Amino acid sequence: MTSHLHQTKMDGAVKTAAIMEALCASPAPLTVRDVEEQASIPRSTAHRFLLSLEETGWVFLDGTSGGYRPGIRFLLLSNRMDLYDELIRTADPEMRALMAETGNTAVLSVLEGSRGFCIHTVEPATPVKFTAHRGMAVPLHAGATGKILLAHAAPEVRERVLAAPLSAPLGGDAVDTRRLREELEDIRKAGYATSSEEWMPHAGDISVPVFDRKGVFVAQLGVAGIAESVFHDREGTVRLLTDAARRIQAQL
Repeated sequence: MTSHLHQTKMDGAVKTAAIMEALCASPAPLTVRDVEEQASIPRSTAHRFLLSLEETGWVFLDGTSGGYRPGIRFLLLSNRMDLYDELIRTADPEMRALMAETGNTAVLSVLEGSRGFCIHTVEPATPVKFTAHRGMAVPLHAGATGKILLAHAAPEVRERVLAAPLSAPLGGDAVDTRRLREELEDIRKAGYATSSEEWMPHAGDISVPVFDRKGVFVAQLGVAGIAESVFHDREGTVRLLTDAARRIQAQL
């Protein structure tokens, strides 16, 4: 029994490794049929494994091509940030300036499927600050960081998130999805989001969307820290973020 279970786990590990190796070796996303051929795994099995890997963030289903590529969690685990290198390089100087001018942590996050992830931060050298790390999951229904991602997500992604049971990270109360929908609409119209103690105790954040030159939403840019510090000059910080996002957009 134990030997059979061990063999099953090993078989699963071998298949997962074969799938990830095929995806990483390909310059373009792979369909299930491609994975079947390149990893020598039956199509039904490859599809089942790909669905599980997508659910955990290890692979990402590209909506345009219908193919799979390595997801951000895998790229972060393997210390490969090829997918977001240019975005991070472009945003980093702006983020350092935001940190210096506001005294708070600058945060850059992206949406992978229906999950939010932090990909870059610039933190001040103060002992009390908002601390984040690359690959940290971002709740999409709480906090300005996540709400910017959700507000600008594709409609089908937004509906999938809103259809699931949602609870507040602090306190665990059920989220009123009707009010959340209205708030997301207000965020899209205003061009920024703010929150105070929605995600972490005593923390506040202000975030704006980042688009590429074609106007396609690519990331969230914001500052986070102790709420009192973040909202010391709310309007001024919104202007700083908006201007920084526009300069990033011009280079993408």
